Amino acid sequence: MTPARVETPGVGRYTADLSAALAQLPGVQLERLGFPALGDGALGRQAGRVGRSVAYYPVLLGRQAARRRVDVLHVPGPVAPVRAALPLVVTVHDVRAWREPEQFGRVAVRRHRLLVTRVVRSAARVLVGTEHMRRDVVELTGVPPGRVQVVPLGVDARFNRVEPDPGRLAHRFGIPPGPFILWVGTTEPRKGLANLLRAFALVRRRAPEVALVLVGEWGFADAGVERDLEQLGQSIIRPGFVTDDELVTLYSASACFCFPSLYEGFGLPPLEAMACGAPVVASDRGGIPEVIGDAGVLVDPVDADALADALESVVLSPERAADLRRRGAARARGFTWARSAELTLDAYRGAIAEAA
Repeated sequence: MTPARVETPGVGRYTADLSAALAQLPGVQLERLGFPALGDGALGRQAGRVGRSVAYYPVLLGRQAARRRVDVLHVPGPVAPVRAALPLVVTVHDVRAWREPEQFGRVAVRRHRLLVTRVVRSAARVLVGTEHMRRDVVELTGVPPGRVQVVPLGVDARFNRVEPDPGRLAHRFGIPPGPFILWVGTTEPRKGLANLLRAFALVRRRAPEVALVLVGEWGFADAGVERDLEQLGQSIIRPGFVTDDELVTLYSASACFCFPSLYEGFGLPPLEAMACGAPVVASDRGGIPEVIGDAGVLVDPVDADALADALESVVLSPERAADLRRRGAARARGFTWARSAELTLDAYRGAIAEAA
């Protein structure tokens, strides 16, 4: 398996937690392969990205795996060898180049679609997190359905409800006393921040005591988002990057966790939030409904009025919130990395058997 030091935090968490669970299974020996770091500076990071995408993953990784005499090569993303001398397993987390082409340049869309299609067709097994993703991958790439296997992600045991400390919340994050809605993500449009801000403005008309906490490293945001943030003023708290322990505290203390993403192949943050006892309001699109089930409130993420109504139905109703906390925690217990590792090992065995 290739290592957890990757560009995307979600893929990094998937790789690290799945690797740890696989290492606990009897008879499994992991060989961690990866492109060496070329320095922490901007030039080194850029050289590393080019080297990985142009030479390492397409060509050198397969050779490295063959030299190590591994039985199967698992790459936790679609940038992988198109041809390998051993069984290849790849994980596809989303198909954004097809579903959200407007977020990429035309050349990038064509290149990514071609790459993903070639890789999944050459793989012995393709792992996806949800049935929704399985249908998408089969439909969009033409890979035989029997080679695509659903392996839901897990939630680590560190995501568990803790008793919130209002004083610590105020001191560390600047969160005032009172209920707050939590959002975790990036400023890329698909994460739904713009629509959440519109919905939150409506919530504030009925419940001015409610705050909105935005967690994540802040990148480029369009002018409309920045304008809405300025208008909402001190009701918006932006802690920036937080550790996992701090995230557990925020999940546990929130009156509601909102995940209005326009597209996700799975959706790990709402699962983590449910494990910490947070009531969840989430998008009804992509693979998210398979994760949430009936343990949260699903809503059209582009309908600001509907999103505001859903948030109010949780934040302003202690009974509703308590019911969602119970159901969410129970549902999250069904998603474990141990189970993910067992299903992944089944895929490895199938890939090896077919190559024999």
